[in-house]
Amino acid sequence: MNIICASICYRGYAEDEVAATLEYAPQIGYRLMEIHGPLIWSVDAALAFDIDNMKAKVDASGMKCAGLYPPGWGGQDNADVDARANAIARCVEIAERLGATHLTTSGAQRRTESGALDRVTACVREVLERIPAESEIKLTLEPHHGNVLEQAADFQTILDAIPDERVGVCIDTGHFHTSGVDTLAAIRQFGSRIYAVHLKDHIGAVSVGIGRGELNLKQMIETLQTTGYQGNLTLELEVEDPENLPRYTEEAYLYLSGMLGLGL
Repeated sequence: MNIICASICYRGYAEDEVAATLEYAPQIGYRLMEIHGPLIWSVDAALAFDIDNMKAKVDASGMKCAGLYPPGWGGQDNADVDARANAIARCVEIAERLGATHLTTSGAQRRTESGALDRVTACVREVLERIPAESEIKLTLEPHHGNVLEQAADFQTILDAIPDERVGVCIDTGHFHTSGVDTLAAIRQFGSRIYAVHLKDHIGAVSVGIGRGELNLKQMIETLQTTGYQGNLTLELEVEDPENLPRYTEEAYLYLSGMLGLGL
């Protein structure tokens, strides 16, 4: 496993979180990054994304883009589902051009919306129909607290409906914790269909710096290893004191590198 620095780690600290990631993360030692944020997360942004420009910036930084955070799965109606599926399919193309391996995003609606989970399933199906059958980009579903994708049963419903192995789960340690989901049980449940991990530390529902919270991240990583997880760990920081993000991002790199036995 290696450590990916998601651009959310500089959200609120810098006006352009992706540019900040490309500037600061390599100085710490990160070699992998993910593009989150306003450059990619809406339908309009995804369709307008300048692949060549971004590739040049990533290459110049010495980093590699490992993943993207596209618009959310599903939508409020059929037209919205169609638009989002089109944008996510475009993000598959972006990921391939940038050399990334996966897309990860949550649902487009809260879980209280009638039919929301069915529309997520429909959206995933539409994306699979629009991308090349030989595409190796993994499409992962991420939990968010209060989202249509929140509980383990939500993900199981979609995986049962869509057996295509390009579709899998992102384990988000922070959102599962906030939603009362047994993260270790979820890791064991989804096993080989886990294609991404968003690593956060929390105190209750509040995101804090890695190693500053109450989550047993070491146990979670060890459980991932026992299931044969072959992917990397994406650092996400959604703290309430963004002015300290550079320090937290460096602390996380040192903390996780030691835990994983990576050379500094």
